[in-house]
Amino acid sequence: MKWNIPKAKIRNLAMFFAVGTLLAVLMFQVFSKEEKSVSNVGNTELETELCMLLQEMDGVGEVNVMIYENENNVEGVVIICDGANNLQVNMNIREAVAAALGTNEKSIKIYLKK
Repeated sequence: MKWNIPKAKIRNLAMFFAVGTLLAVLMFQVFSKEEKSVSNVGNTELETELCMLLQEMDGVGEVNVMIYENENNVEGVVIICDGANNLQVNMNIREAVAAALGTNEKSIKIYLKK
């Protein structure tokens, strides 16, 4: 069986599918991009600001922060993030949090996010 379809129609149909596929991919990229959402446990202003700061660092990824304070002194910080298993990222987080909060690096605990 031989199909008798003009080349112009085949080209138009191919172009239609190519443009449709491109549009579908672009729509997926635009609408599936997660905004950097800050999902803190305590949601204090300090925790939110720290989350936003850490998310700007290379390799950190999505991050949650909990700060333990006693009479305005930071006693401990728990950070859960995507990049915790990378040693360099882990060290960068520890240094940045210690500098931002004026606390000892030993009081900062960093864990890998599920």
